[in-house]
Amino acid sequence: MTPPTLRKPVLADSRPPRTAPRDDSRGVARHSCTVFGCEVAFACTGRPHVPFHAVEERLRELDRRFSRFTADSELSRLNASGGRWCTVSEEMHRVLRVALNAAVVSDGLVNIAVLPSLLASGYVRSWPPAAGEDWGERPARQRPVPPLTSVLELRGREARLLPGHALDAGALAKGLWADDVVTWLGPDAAASLGGDVSCRGPGPTGEGWPVALPGGDGTVVVRDGAVATSGVAKRRWGDGLHHLIDPRTGRPSRSDITQATVIASTGACAEWASTALVIGGSDVLPWLTGRPGVCGWRLTRTDSTEESDD
Repeated sequence: MTPPTLRKPVLADSRPPRTAPRDDSRGVARHSCTVFGCEVAFACTGRPHVPFHAVEERLRELDRRFSRFTADSELSRLNASGGRWCTVSEEMHRVLRVALNAAVVSDGLVNIAVLPSLLASGYVRSWPPAAGEDWGERPARQRPVPPLTSVLELRGREARLLPGHALDAGALAKGLWADDVVTWLGPDAAASLGGDVSCRGPGPTGEGWPVALPGGDGTVVVRDGAVATSGVAKRRWGDGLHHLIDPRTGRPSRSDITQATVIASTGACAEWASTALVIGGSDVLPWLTGRPGVCGWRLTRTDSTEESDD
């Protein structure tokens, strides 16, 4: 893909990127809905190749297939397979391949086998917690997470997950599916799946698609690229608990980076890189931001200072 065209972003808080308001002079059609427990929006110039209602239904089917909160979802069945080889759908196989690759290129910082640790931290039901509900952690059940490559195997259209381990692919998969949505819509489209944003084509002004960044006072203009933000401020509960698990400890991340926005060539790349930056902290910044596909970044540290590549 062509590296995204950028405008200098200014970040102020942890709200995720969203599709920014824009000029409709080129006939931009838009659609929004709630899927994956988050806000979803997509747009395209001209007539979409796949109708908006069909795109929404495809996303709902993916949600049903990959939900960890539904006992009969394909992901839940794999998690409960007890180490047996299981025939999986083409989409499940694709997501697992992407996850294995992300685990390797992130040096293990992004590991979808963190689900037992996430449950031990208290994240046992869909977000948000009910009023008055206590999501307390269970430290005795928290331990380092083995490398994904040591617990998950693929062969042909089959997958095997070692007993005692479980997967949560939702965050990484949304970056991948944001790319899918723009492919379904046509050569000039943008999509945001809970803040995982993917863009293709010249957009409404011919320069690219403007994407609002956290804080609402900065934008990047993206043409054939993606943006993702990861952070510890949005999904928090209890005493400093949050949803980003450090596989090295099995506990919520405690690095010096509280939020990272990454601009990348694909949605999956932007997602895993932003997550790895928050989990790994400043120590991983030099090598991680040099990974293929990473085009730009901005981060916020625990002392509220900000840093970017520009």
